[in-house]
Amino acid sequence: MTKRKTEQSVTQAKSAPGPKTSAAIEQAQAKYAALPLRPFMVVEEGEGGTKEMAPTHSDAAGHSAWLMSSLGTASTSFLVQQLNSLEVATAGSAPGSESNVFGVNAALAMLGAIDPQDELEGALATQMVGCHSLSMAMLCRAKSTTRTDQLQLYGNLAVKLQRTFTAQIEALARLRGKGQQTVRVEHVTVQAGAQAIVGDVHHHGPGRGRGHRKNKEQPHGTSQPTERATLPSPNPIGDGVPVPRDAKRAVQTPRRAQPRRTPRE
Repeated sequence: MTKRKTEQSVTQAKSAPGPKTSAAIEQAQAKYAALPLRPFMVVEEGEGGTKEMAPTHSDAAGHSAWLMSSLGTASTSFLVQQLNSLEVATAGSAPGSESNVFGVNAALAMLGAIDPQDELEGALATQMVGCHSLSMAMLCRAKSTTRTDQLQLYGNLAVKLQRTFTAQIEALARLRGKGQQTVRVEHVTVQAGAQAIVGDVHHHGPGRGRGHRKNKEQPHGTSQPTERATLPSPNPIGDGVPVPRDAKRAVQTPRRAQPRRTPRE
């Protein structure tokens, strides 16, 4: 029995998907239909028997515009330069390796996800694709070796490239203005006698002693004395008990003018 007949027999032996699997497949198909289509190319034989990448349809001008929009440029020179870089970055490791059409199409799909808006973002996007491709190559090499020194070498290179890729994503976000944070206050509740401060609060004092810690524990306290109401008096008819002030007052005379014991003779 040949290999093809074996595959056909295995396929015929498989049962139909269950209800849950069919529902998941339907959701995946709906999601797939909503995803945007990325530009892709195929390898064809050109003049002189050389292989070159070309679109799958006859509209060469439309395909070129599609590629330029994926890089955020209207320059044909910039497009050719970036495509050549992507072709080299996704090619095989051996010198003179042929172009990897699958790697180029994968790079174009990733460029479409980044969606650069100008040449600066397009150059950064090309670097991101190359960094990702090289990091995956280092991971594959680390996985295929049994030597500890090579595993450490390829693993360290992969980690560095992955960190670089993360830094490139952050750089793209800052370039697009997404790295800035804005704080918006929706509602502020201030109780009677308190003060509301929105922003940075700095305490300037002679030191960080006991008073500083006390003020830090009381976020609604202020350093300036404020007018305070009198305390209620236990006598409903009498006046309120005055609150002690910082003003200077005369010291009252002691109640006992004479000592408790007379001095011994």
